[in-house]
Amino acid sequence: MHPILNQAARFRCPLCHGVLTAGATSLRCEKGHDFALSRKGYVDFCPAARAGAYDDALFDSRSRFIQGGFYQELIHRLNALLPQYAPDGPLLDAGCGEGSFLKAVCPDPTARLCLGLDLARPGIRRAARGGGGWLWAVGDLSRLPLADGTMAAILNVLSPATYPEFGRLLRPGGAGLQVVPGDRYLGEVRALVRENLHQETYSNERVLKLFEERFALLETQEICETYPLTPEQAADLVAMTPLTQGIEKERLDVTALTSVTIHLHILAGRPR
Repeated sequence: MHPILNQAARFRCPLCHGVLTAGATSLRCEKGHDFALSRKGYVDFCPAARAGAYDDALFDSRSRFIQGGFYQELIHRLNALLPQYAPDGPLLDAGCGEGSFLKAVCPDPTARLCLGLDLARPGIRRAARGGGGWLWAVGDLSRLPLADGTMAAILNVLSPATYPEFGRLLRPGGAGLQVVPGDRYLGEVRALVRENLHQETYSNERVLKLFEERFALLETQEICETYPLTPEQAADLVAMTPLTQGIEKERLDVTALTSVTIHLHILAGRPR
């Protein structure tokens, strides 16, 4: 049986909240809702979800850009914070994309159960490529297909957060680690697409307030570094960032993008 099917007790039906049991190739609840294990090795809890703008090419670009070292300081900080606040037990990466951060933060998935979940099927499909011991699922963060109190830690990196759901999933003593953009994050890209933005500047004050309403803040950390870009890295950045969604990439002067600022805030907390 596939390892994710062996973890059936950790999941719940996202439609009726019923208990799921494992069959040969799927997870199924008593009401007959069935969630198939794909041939690629992930369970799809949202089979009707549309692909949207997050396609294979975007996640290929995102993977290359992350592997370029621009988020290495973030990965280093997360690798220090996880053992401090959640040294063991199941880890969920909520909004994992193509799985780059989960694989970097937990390179040995035999040390703890590691589950990556995202609504974008192309990202999960890429994450599951090659196996390796991590578990992957297509799912909606607003109705996570997991049972109460089944996670020791939740990682949420540059992705929408659903704090009530996170609080429901975390076991007593569990911790959430959220990474949110700072006001200078990808400022060079913002300047490039300024005319197409609803807001020229960005503020994370609302996100910080929402986090502290739901989580007792344990620690915050800030990262702000500017890196040079090669033309290939600039092209990958423009292809992957939500800032350029809906914009014809051919109309952007990507050659003007010669550096990028990675400005991030890491929030560590426990549910209130």
